[in-house]
Parts: sequence; C-alpha cells; structure tokens
Amino acid sequence: MLLREMAYVPVTLLRQYGSRAALRRYQLRSLNRFLAHANAGVPYYRGTLPQLASTAGLARVPLVTKAIMRSTPNREFVADGVDTDACLAWSSSGTTGHRVTGWHDMNAHDYHMAACVRRFFATRRYLPTDRLAHLKPFPMPPRLVEKVGLFRRHVILTTTPPADWIAGLLAYRPKVLIGYPVHLRELVRTMTPAQRVALRRHLRLVLTESELLVPACRALLEEGFGVPVRDEYSAYETLNIYFECHLGGRHIAEDRVYVEILGEDGTVLPDGAEGQVVVTAFDERAMPLVRYALGDVGAIDAEPCRCGRRFRTMTLTNGRMNDAVVLPDGRKLFGDLFLGVAMYEPGVAEMYVRQDEDGTIRVFVVPDGSLPADTVLAGTRRSLQERAGAAVPLDMRLSDRIPLTPGGKGRLVVSEYAPALAVNQAD
Repeated sequence: MLLREMAYVPVTLLRQYGSRAALRRYQLRSLNRFLAHANAGVPYYRGTLPQLASTAGLARVPLVTKAIMRSTPNREFVADGVDTDACLAWSSSGTTGHRVTGWHDMNAHDYHMAACVRRFFATRRYLPTDRLAHLKPFPMPPRLVEKVGLFRRHVILTTTPPADWIAGLLAYRPKVLIGYPVHLRELVRTMTPAQRVALRRHLRLVLTESELLVPACRALLEEGFGVPVRDEYSAYETLNIYFECHLGGRHIAEDRVYVEILGEDGTVLPDGAEGQVVVTAFDERAMPLVRYALGDVGAIDAEPCRCGRRFRTMTLTNGRMNDAVVLPDGRKLFGDLFLGVAMYEPGVAEMYVRQDEDGTIRVFVVPDGSLPADTVLAGTRRSLQERAGAAVPLDMRLSDRIPLTPGGKGRLVVSEYAPALAVNQAD
C-alpha cells in the first residue's frame, strides 16, 4: 500500500540514528513480540519459543535451514489465519533443483520498501528525480509514485541480447544503473569505449544487488563505468539485509533484521570473526522464520562506520557456503578465485564451476572468440592451478553461456559434494 509505505519512509530514515543501546532495546522488544507471535500462531514453532531477557538469548533457539524448509510442508511456517493470496509470494532460486516458497505480509513488505529509500540516499549520489535504469531478468510494473516523476525506474530485460541493453541505456541516459554483478560484468565487456564514454556523460552511480560483489568485480565495474559502485545484500526470504553508504560501510538494516554470525559448532561468534550468516527478520508476520540460516559466509565489522549511523556494518567474505569446491585434502576453493581467472584470463568471456556429488570439479569456460578454444581451456586450467597453489583435478569443458537461476542470477560455483553440504545446512 503506497500511502503506508510513504508514511514509513521518515521513520526508516530516523531509525538509522540515535544510540546503539536504544537500538538494542528496540530490537529486544521487537524480537519478543515476533517470538510470541510465532509461538502462539505458527504450527512449526507452536509452544517452543522463549521470551528473551537479552538479544543474546536468541542463540538458544534452533536454526531453520533451507533443508528443513524443503522437508516441512509450507503451511507449517505460515501463521494461523493468514490469507497467502493477500501476501507477496517469494521463491528461492532453487539452483540445486530444490525451490523454497513462502510469503511476506504486505505491512512488512511496505516497511522494507520504505527502508530501501535510505539505501539510495546513503550513497549521496541519488536524488528522487534521477532516472534509474534497472537491469532485470523479468519486468517490473511501474509504481504510482513514478507518474509524478519520483523514483523513476526503466527496466531493461536481461533476457534480451546485450546489444539491446546498451541501446536501451544510451537512449534512456540514466544517472543510476542497478543490476546483478553477472549482468553488469557482461555490460562492461560488451560496450565499446565510445559507448562507455557516452554512458558516463550522465551516469553518477552503479548499484549492485543479489549476488556477492567481490573486490575484483567491484574494481572492474568502477573502472568500466567510471563511477562509484555501491552494494546491497538481500534474500528472498528476509528481503534487505544491508545497504552500503557513501563511505563504504555496509549497514545492516537493524530496525527490521537481527543478524548473527555462527562458527562451525553453531556458537555465536564475536564481531570481526568470519562464519555463517543467520538472520531473523522480526517484522515478518505471515511466515516468520526464526534464526534463518542463509548459507552465506561473512563477518560483522568490529569498528563502527564513520558516517554516524548506529546500524552495525558487515562484510560478506566468500558468498554462499556451497559456493566453493572441496578438494580431496579438504581445502576449499571459493568463487572469488574462479571469478578472478574468468575476469583476467585471455580469451575467457565467462566461466562457471559445478562439483558433482562424487567430488568431480567441472569448469565450464565461455570463450570470447579472440583465441582458439583449446588455447583458452589450457590457459584457464594453468591459471586455476597457479591460483590454487596445487594440482587441482579439473574437468575442463566449453560452454556458450553462464546458466542463470530461475531468479535470473548467475551462480558461479555450485557444489553438490557431500562434505560441502555437511558444513552448509542452509543449502
């Protein structure tokens, strides 16, 4: 509902500031209301959830993983009396063939949408009157507010050839460009120097979403587009988790989510330590998920951002926990290693990796046509071995494109190898 969403905007802007102690008190009250709601009205949780004396007490509650959700009837997680037809449906991308479906109540979604406004303002390079181009694999209906010239968004479908993306961008002349890193990388590679110059005449900002933005990819995009790149972290199940400010702080949306970082033994790690990301979106009422393990790896930063926001900041380090292949000696090779080779190896346009249940590592290389295919495969193998620092067993193959998930994202690395899945309960 647009009016409710607009009313939430100033609230979400104000909640970024104030004391951290007051924020923790607000989170504790919100978590306890959330837990009481789920305890009384959600079949999966009924009669099992405690009330908390402090936010740290949330660690006593068992995790919910995607494996649990796949094996549990959807309605077990839906609150009593909820009309799912009146909710916003979501579905995880289901890269491994196992999709998870759920619902957001509209009040929670309206607050999320209002909170997204601060993401744009936090960059200090966006005005509500700016033209924004959105690279997206599916169309998005125009919003009423766009009719008065605010938050205008022009969707460019990534299901069309990249040449069409470029033509659409140059015709629209956006000040802000937003998209998945996989599409933005393709755009940088496809545009001619003259086309990049033409786009830069108006472009002020690039925003990435949905996929892990590693430093090498950020550097490529900033060099290619000639403007700052700001990141966002979200999931279908929890919506926005963090947004990046003008100083580079990736601020957790702590007025609507509570984030924990867990070690391999399931204990909550201190700030600065790397582990599994677990999120509780405590505004959700239709389908509450308590301590939802997303399967991503990250750390909450030990030091506050200098911008003055009271929300803590965090960093995603290696993407999803199954976005790594496992070697026979137990070592893991994460997606950023493969991405680095894909970005800089001569003759390579794209690359993706799949590890089977038996541990076989298949590397699919998409050539750019500048070198013979055999040369590209041999060079890619050699570079991967050098970066891995070991003789990694690789099955090198050619492909014509990187496959996308049903949600339109590119999954660079997917492992079905049992040791990887044992660590990652969420996928």
